[in-house]
Amino acid sequence: MGALRPLEIPSRKRMYAEGADGAFEILELGVPLGIDCWDDGFEGDLFRGGAAPGVYQSTASGAASAVAALDLGAVGGQCTLDPGDANAGRSDLSLGRHYTGNRFATCWWRINMRDAITSSKFEVGLTDVVSGTDAGALSAKAGNGTWNATDAVVLCRDTDDDTNLTLLAVQNGTAATSLDFSTVLALNTMYWLGVTLRGTRAAGYLMDTDGNLLERQPASAYIESAVTAATLLTPWAFVQNRSGSQRRLNIDRLKVYQFATANS
Repeated sequence: MGALRPLEIPSRKRMYAEGADGAFEILELGVPLGIDCWDDGFEGDLFRGGAAPGVYQSTASGAASAVAALDLGAVGGQCTLDPGDANAGRSDLSLGRHYTGNRFATCWWRINMRDAITSSKFEVGLTDVVSGTDAGALSAKAGNGTWNATDAVVLCRDTDDDTNLTLLAVQNGTAATSLDFSTVLALNTMYWLGVTLRGTRAAGYLMDTDGNLLERQPASAYIESAVTAATLLTPWAFVQNRSGSQRRLNIDRLKVYQFATANS
């Protein structure tokens, strides 16, 4: 048997395209030993663990802002981050610091911007502190980012900078070179956004609502010196108003997985 080939895109579309090879890797996520996996579709009338935010942590700031809440009655389940209606109002969601680069952690979020995509900032990915510590892993996206996090890899769109979705990373306080996606995101459209870690390296993915790959950054290989391999990270979602208008973020699914033992 060859060396483990870590799974990066666990979509039906990829499985059908690659046949037996794709099916084998996707089925591996269901094996109880050797793979750690968290999968949440935000279904039901309570978060996992009970009253909001259940097992998660969530923080909100600004007039009329709210912590993560389940969107009851949404098809397939959904939660919403509500930054309220104040300029710089924000809301976020994290899980726990359980994931590392040297276990090849991969994190997927299925999201959409509910109100508008103008005058807004969102970020999803993996970062080194749970909710309530940083007002965003990034305070600003421009350049290689102005970071609150010390170690993180996120996909971010910040209209204070431009309208691009961008892959950004920071390793022990030193920012890696950021990479823009060319795909233009549409309003109220579900996308899969993913980041994958390979030791100290990282890559980012954008897929459509059905799991068709739209773009990968870098197109091949990985960003080098993207994250500290052994630093514990949490899944992270964050939305912020860039004006006095409400810009809610819907989260339809969170899926995170990694090998149970270190690989680098």
